[in-house]
This record gives sequence, structure tokens and C-alpha cells, in this order.
Amino acid sequence: MVRSYRFAINKEDDLIDLSNKIITTKKQNLIHQLIKVLRYPEDEAHNDIELIDGFSRNVYQVRLLTEIGSKILKKLDFEIVSVKQSPRELDTLVNFYVPIIKNENFELMLRKLCELGVQEFTPVFFKFSQKKYLRKLREHSYQERILKIIESATEQCEGAVFAKLNPVISFEDLIRLNQLIDKDTIKIFAAERLSLSEALGEDDEIGVRQPCQDGAVPRSLGLRKVSLLIGPEGGLSIEEVEALEKLDFKGISLGKRILRAETAAVVLFSKLDLT
Repeated sequence: MVRSYRFAINKEDDLIDLSNKIITTKKQNLIHQLIKVLRYPEDEAHNDIELIDGFSRNVYQVRLLTEIGSKILKKLDFEIVSVKQSPRELDTLVNFYVPIIKNENFELMLRKLCELGVQEFTPVFFKFSQKKYLRKLREHSYQERILKIIESATEQCEGAVFAKLNPVISFEDLIRLNQLIDKDTIKIFAAERLSLSEALGEDDEIGVRQPCQDGAVPRSLGLRKVSLLIGPEGGLSIEEVEALEKLDFKGISLGKRILRAETAAVVLFSKLDLT
């Protein structure tokens, strides 16, 4: 079985010429990975390359045109063999309000949520968030690192569209933003409350009539927009919980045990049964 190798190009700097069926990339880490790590085309098993731009669902199956020699390559040219739409993107738009936590745990949380298909992240500074983690997240170099993690996770799980990383907002900003969100958006946060099907209710407007026994929302409901939220280490304050409920966020329990934030994020997403 021939394995496909998927790489992301830089849409701003690289060229996608559909009329001439050519893609040219100057992305050095892509060139290094393809030529030095995979040793393409020396190994005949590496003959199926796919490129993505990270913004559309297009997946370009390509053939390398540039002759590989001993010289240092500044760019690579590919012939576009075919273009297909990625079948691995979710139909539901998921925005996840994520807490600002220890850097390595924050990175792990975003990586796993990217693999699951979350399309947008908004870091939130809650009452119990720690300022030392906030300073790091606001550094340009660290934001660049996060974007590379998102790109890598998307490539690895054969996705096509990079998740969007929004600027850090305060909880007060979150409240103001959600006063403007349309009523069709389902809003859920992790709390010591009901199961998801109980929280939404049998007559909820998204149409839950026969909830799954495990509390997950059936795929047949066809959710289109979902906002998810988990609190930081230490949880949400009583005031934050009350404010969220006033904005029609549904609080649900993730089980009997106290979960780390990065674990809670994955569990909350899995409750939706979107994948």
C-alpha cells in the first residue's frame, strides 16, 4: 500500500497556478522534510504527495517536477495531478473557548482538538487563570509556535483547513461577544451539572427527541454552529457560571472525576459525537 504524504504550503508566499496546473513552494521546512527526511524520490514508496493551503478544503495531489541534485534548493515545483475536496472536515462549525493554562498542557490541548476537527480557538482569561501563562501566550514568538502546532496537527490527521487562533480575550469580552452571537449557535460549557441531553432538554430547538443513552447528541441532528467552553485549573467561579447561564450556555457534567483542563476539553468535544 502506497502512503500519501501531506504537506502544507504557505498560501501568502507560494504560488498555486490552477490554469497551468503548477504549484511552486519556497517553504524551507517542507523542502527539508521532503528531500532530506523522506529522501524523495530515492525511495520509490514516496510517490504520492498531497499539498494543502490550510484555508480551503482543496487537497492537491501533485508530482514533483524539480530535479533533485546535490545543490541546495530554494524552491520546488509540482505538477497538479488532481484536486479533491477533503472529506475529513466537520460540517459543524466549532469554536472552542479554551483556558490559559501551563504552556505544554495548552499546546497538547490545542493539538488534540485540532485532530478532532475544531475550527476556531479563543483563549480566555478567567478569574482563576494565572497571569504567568498569559504573558507567554501574548508573545509573538509563542503565537508562531502555536500556529506551527496547529499546522502540524492538521497535516498529521489528514485535515485540510487550519484552525483559527483568535487573540486572548477577558471573560468580560466573552460575555459581550456572546450577546451578539445568533441564537442558532448551541453553547455548552463544562460544569457539575446535567448530561448533555438533559441540559438541552427534549424540546430544545435543535430537535433532541430521543437522546442517546450516553448523553451524546445524535449525528442526525445536523448541528451547524457550536460554542464550547471549559474553565481553567481551579474551575469557573460562581459568578462566571451564572453569567454563562444567562447567555444560554448549557452546563453539563463530564463525569464524577476531576479532570485536567486538557483532558476536559477532549471529553467535552466528544460529547457532541460530531466525528
